Amino acid sequence: MARRLNWNFVLPIGLLVGAVLLASWFLRERPTMSRADRAPPAPTVDVAVAERGRFPVTVEALGRVQAREMVELQPQVEGRVDWLDYDLGQGSTLEEDQLLARIETEPYQLALQTARSTLAERRAELQQEQGQRQVAQEEYELLGSSLPEADRALVLREPQLAAARARVDAAEAQLRLAQRDLRLTEIRAPFKALLVSRTVDVGDRVGPGTVLYELAGADRFHIEVEVPANQLARLRSKGVEVNVQGSQWPANRFRAGRFVRLIPVLEEQGRLARVLVELEDPLAIANPGEPQLLLNDLARVRIVSPASRDRVRVPLSAVQDGDVVWVVADGRIRIQPVEVAYLSGDFALLDEGLTGGEILVTTRLNTVIDGMKVSVAAPATMRGSERPAGDPNRAGRRPTSRPPGSGQAGPAERPADDPAAPVKDRGVHK
Repeated sequence: MARRLNWNFVLPIGLLVGAVLLASWFLRERPTMSRADRAPPAPTVDVAVAERGRFPVTVEALGRVQAREMVELQPQVEGRVDWLDYDLGQGSTLEEDQLLARIETEPYQLALQTARSTLAERRAELQQEQGQRQVAQEEYELLGSSLPEADRALVLREPQLAAARARVDAAEAQLRLAQRDLRLTEIRAPFKALLVSRTVDVGDRVGPGTVLYELAGADRFHIEVEVPANQLARLRSKGVEVNVQGSQWPANRFRAGRFVRLIPVLEEQGRLARVLVELEDPLAIANPGEPQLLLNDLARVRIVSPASRDRVRVPLSAVQDGDVVWVVADGRIRIQPVEVAYLSGDFALLDEGLTGGEILVTTRLNTVIDGMKVSVAAPATMRGSERPAGDPNRAGRRPTSRPPGSGQAGPAERPADDPAAPVKDRGVHK
């Protein structure tokens, strides 16, 4: 009985002690992990190459297209409209002196006939008076007496002769006025024009002050644009080229315009100057193969003036905070101050800071320090639709800032493995 009780107590106690010893051994010998410092991955950036050369100054602006001549055609005589050309509708092009409408002519033909009759009577009266003066002259000479000058003029009927001549002059003027009124019954285009609107029909009674047609000159259209005031000296230099593009034209289609003049009024808010340019034959009447420029269209004007000397050109997206660029060398960023001379299209031209050939970051980065490591983006063929949309290595495409007044511009990109590859423009990734 004693042996049975010993086994009943010893076996559980032994198992319990063994479990405790095994657990303590596992706790004592468990593997440990030490934390190591992990450096964040270098951000991936897009780059562009700084170019050195003699680059022309390009200023682009939008302006509303206006006609150089704009007229509301009104009659100068009263009457009822008895004919008009209904084939000439809105948008028709008119030749100079083309007949548009006609006012009834019968009253003016009668007035012309009356004026002619009156003139004939006055001329007959003048001839009679000239004959009477001749008789008086002969009688005065037969008397052989001398009279004072005033009495002599009365004897020779000089006042009556002057009055007869005056009546003839008045009748001639009345005849010319009647001829003019008859001619003005025909409403004609005063110049080569575009018919904008017509507000008259046959049977309407019209007179001075009644608008019949609204016409716009078709030879030239004007476009007024606003440009930075500091660009005026370059825009007025010799060799300036002006190109105009309508909003409905293909992206690469321009027509040559002409710089007309500077409007000497500075815009108060943005301190911008106004420049007037013009385009000849805007409706492509002489050259039907050219695109037409529409009135009131918002057209793009590109003014290009030659460069005065060599400068370094960089994309606007490469300029950070207005006067700094980020140069990539040996996989690290170097913050380089620059001096911007002026802006030209999507580029900034520099006076100081770079010599040309440097590789510049065009990607927006939140925090940049001198010497920070970066990874240059893959070539363009790996971007866009070929790269997964959720790729975490894609960095932002928005430049940190732009020089004042730069507007929106597209950065440049090139393959990272070929620093000499040509730069090509692309839109800003947002």
